[in-house]
Amino acid sequence: MEAKIRRAEEKISAMLEELPEILKEDGYPDVRAFMATYRKAEAVVEQYNRELAEWERKVREKGKPAEKEQAAPPQKESVLKRLRQLQAEGKTQKPKPKRKTHDMER
Repeated sequence: MEAKIRRAEEKISAMLEELPEILKEDGYPDVRAFMATYRKAEAVVEQYNRELAEWERKVREKGKPAEKEQAAPPQKESVLKRLRQLQAEGKTQKPKPKRKTHDMER
Protein backbone atom coordinates (compact mmCIF):
# COMPACT_ATOMS: atom_id res chain seq x y z
CA MET A 1 0.00 0.00 0.00
CA GLU A 2 2.88 2.36 0.83
CA ALA A 3 4.46 1.70 -2.55
CA LYS A 4 1.16 2.46 -4.26
CA ILE A 5 0.90 5.75 -2.36
CA ARG A 6 4.50 6.64 -3.24
CA ARG A 7 3.88 5.94 -6.95
CA ALA A 8 0.74 8.09 -6.86
CA GLU A 9 2.66 10.93 -5.19
CA GLU A 10 5.43 10.67 -7.79
CA LYS A 11 2.88 10.73 -10.60
CA ILE A 12 1.20 13.83 -9.13
CA SER A 13 4.57 15.52 -8.71
CA ALA A 14 5.50 14.81 -12.33
CA MET A 15 2.16 16.17 -13.55
CA LEU A 16 2.57 19.35 -11.50
CA GLU A 17 6.01 19.89 -13.01
CA GLU A 18 4.54 19.57 -16.52
CA LEU A 19 1.64 21.95 -15.90
CA PRO A 20 3.49 25.26 -16.49
CA GLU A 21 4.83 23.99 -19.82
CA ILE A 22 1.40 22.79 -20.92
CA LEU A 23 -0.09 26.19 -20.14
CA LYS A 24 2.74 27.99 -21.97
CA GLU A 25 2.15 25.79 -25.02
CA ASP A 26 -1.50 26.83 -24.88
CA GLY A 27 -0.50 30.50 -24.84
CA TYR A 28 -0.66 31.45 -21.16
CA PRO A 29 2.43 33.20 -19.80
CA ASP A 30 2.27 31.36 -16.48
CA VAL A 31 0.04 29.42 -14.11
CA ARG A 32 -1.08 32.60 -12.32
CA ALA A 33 -2.43 34.09 -15.55
CA PHE A 34 -4.30 30.87 -16.29
CA MET A 35 -5.77 30.68 -12.79
CA ALA A 36 -6.88 34.33 -12.91
CA THR A 37 -8.57 33.66 -16.25
CA TYR A 38 -10.13 30.47 -14.91
CA ARG A 39 -11.59 32.25 -11.88
CA LYS A 40 -13.09 35.00 -14.06
CA ALA A 41 -14.55 32.42 -16.44
CA GLU A 42 -15.97 30.48 -13.52
CA ALA A 43 -17.71 33.65 -12.29
CA VAL A 44 -19.20 34.27 -15.76
CA VAL A 45 -20.55 30.71 -15.92
CA GLU A 46 -21.95 30.93 -12.38
CA GLN A 47 -23.73 34.19 -13.26
CA TYR A 48 -25.20 32.58 -16.37
CA ASN A 49 -26.41 29.61 -14.32
CA ARG A 50 -28.06 31.92 -11.77
CA GLU A 51 -29.80 33.87 -14.54
CA LEU A 52 -30.94 30.64 -16.19
CA ALA A 53 -32.28 29.28 -12.90
CA GLU A 54 -34.15 32.54 -12.30
CA TRP A 55 -35.66 32.42 -15.79
CA GLU A 56 -36.71 28.78 -15.31
CA ARG A 57 -38.27 29.65 -11.94
CA LYS A 58 -40.29 32.45 -13.51
CA VAL A 59 -41.48 30.18 -16.30
CA ARG A 60 -42.62 27.53 -13.80
CA GLU A 61 -44.39 30.08 -11.58
CA LYS A 62 -46.29 31.74 -14.37
CA GLY A 63 -46.79 28.70 -16.51
CA LYS A 64 -45.96 30.82 -19.50
CA PRO A 65 -43.59 33.80 -19.47
CA ALA A 66 -45.09 37.24 -19.91
CA GLU A 67 -44.84 38.78 -23.36
CA LYS A 68 -41.64 40.63 -22.43
CA GLU A 69 -40.09 37.52 -20.94
CA GLN A 70 -40.99 35.20 -23.81
CA ALA A 71 -37.52 35.70 -25.18
CA ALA A 72 -35.21 32.75 -24.80
CA PRO A 73 -33.36 32.17 -21.56
CA PRO A 74 -30.14 34.12 -20.95
CA GLN A 75 -28.02 34.22 -24.06
CA LYS A 76 -25.55 31.36 -24.12
CA GLU A 77 -23.77 32.96 -27.09
CA SER A 78 -22.88 36.04 -25.07
CA VAL A 79 -21.48 33.84 -22.30
CA LEU A 80 -19.33 31.92 -24.78
CA LYS A 81 -18.19 35.20 -26.31
CA ARG A 82 -17.21 36.52 -22.87
CA LEU A 83 -15.35 33.29 -22.07
CA ARG A 84 -13.39 33.52 -25.33
CA GLN A 85 -12.59 37.16 -24.54
CA LEU A 86 -11.33 36.24 -21.06
CA GLN A 87 -9.22 33.45 -22.52
CA ALA A 88 -7.63 35.83 -25.04
CA GLU A 89 -6.95 38.38 -22.29
CA GLY A 90 -5.37 35.72 -20.09
CA LYS A 91 -3.05 34.61 -22.84
CA THR A 92 -1.81 38.15 -23.48
CA GLN A 93 -0.96 38.90 -19.85
CA LYS A 94 2.69 39.40 -19.09
CA PRO A 95 4.09 37.07 -16.45
CA LYS A 96 4.34 38.69 -13.05
CA PRO A 97 7.63 38.40 -11.22
CA LYS A 98 7.56 35.69 -8.61
CA ARG A 99 7.30 36.87 -5.03
CA LYS A 100 9.72 35.45 -2.57
CA THR A 101 8.18 34.01 0.52
CA HIS A 102 9.94 33.83 3.80
CA ASP A 103 9.41 31.10 6.31
CA MET A 104 7.86 32.46 9.44
CA GLU A 105 8.46 30.86 12.79
CA ARG A 106 5.30 29.78 14.51
